[in-house]
Amino acid sequence: MNEELKGKLVQAYRILYREGMAEDTTRGHMTARAADGTVYIKPWGVGFEEVRAEDLLGVDGDGGLREGKGRLHSELLIHLEIYRRRKDVFSVTHLHPPHVVVLSSAFRGKLFLVGQHSLHFGGGVPFYEAAELIHTQEQAGKLAGLLADGPVVLMRNHGFVTAGKSVEEAAIMAIDFEKAAREHLAVSAFAEPREMTKEQAARMRAVICRPEQYSMLWSYYCRKLNRVKE
Repeated sequence: MNEELKGKLVQAYRILYREGMAEDTTRGHMTARAADGTVYIKPWGVGFEEVRAEDLLGVDGDGGLREGKGRLHSELLIHLEIYRRRKDVFSVTHLHPPHVVVLSSAFRGKLFLVGQHSLHFGGGVPFYEAAELIHTQEQAGKLAGLLADGPVVLMRNHGFVTAGKSVEEAAIMAIDFEKAAREHLAVSAFAEPREMTKEQAARMRAVICRPEQYSMLWSYYCRKLNRVKE
C-alpha cells in the first residue's frame, strides 16, 4: 500500500547522498509518514546511496516496528516527536553536512539572507543549544518545541532538522539549508555583508517556495541522479 512512498524516500536518500548531504553516508536519516501513520526510515548502518525499498523499516507512532528487520536509528525520536506535534508534516530529515556543522559552531542567532537558498528560513532559525545526541523523549520534545510550525532547527556542533509537507519539500529544504549555510559562512568574511531585507525575502519566498517549485526541483534532482546511473 505504501510502496510508492517508500520508493520516493529511497530516491530522496540517493539524491541527498549525491548532493553531499550524507557526510559518511551511514549517519543521519530521513523519514516519511504514510497516510496510515506508518513512519519509514532506513536501518542503522545502511548508507544513503545503498538503501533499497525492501530495506526500509516501518514503525508506528511510538517507534514500534511494523515492517522490516534491522536496527533502528537511536535518534528516530526526533522524527516521531515532530510527527506527533505537526499534523501537516509528512517528511523529516536529520543531517550533518559540512557547512551546516561549521555554522552550528559559530551561529550567533541569525542566518544571513544572501540568496534564494535562504528564502525558506527568512522567518528565523531556531537553535538547539545542546550538542548531545537526541536519545530521550525530553530532548526530542525540546527540539520539536523549538521547531514549532517552522521548517528547520539548527543543532549546535551537530547538524540540523528539516520538516516538510512532502518528501520532496523536506529534501529540497535540506539541500537549500546546506547551501544557505555555505553562503552565510562565505559572506561572514566581509565586514558589512549586504543581505535581503525580510520584506524582500518574503516577496521572493511567495514566488519561489511553492509546491510547483518543489516539484520542478525534485524532477531536476531525479534526472540528475539518473544521469549518474547511465
